[in-house]
Amino acid sequence: TMCSFWWAEALAMAGRIDEAITVFERVVAHANPHGLFSEDIDPGSGELWGNFPQTYSLVGIVNAAMRLSKPWESAL
Repeated sequence: TMCSFWWAEALAMAGRIDEAITVFERVVAHANPHGLFSEDIDPGSGELWGNFPQTYSLVGIVNAAMRLSKPWESAL
């Protein structure tokens, strides 16, 4: 899960924003009802596998979301 968020972040940094958003949204769709992630996601079923909740995945979502967000200056 963490690597998928890194992938989204790397795509955004490379200027491939639309692809980054697609990856980000696809992974976020697998969060449990509380918004938490496990260590892995089964690619076929979307079932959460491994350690749960996975802190590194939560760090990944925050970093990727910050990278995909508009800068504060544009909101002012």
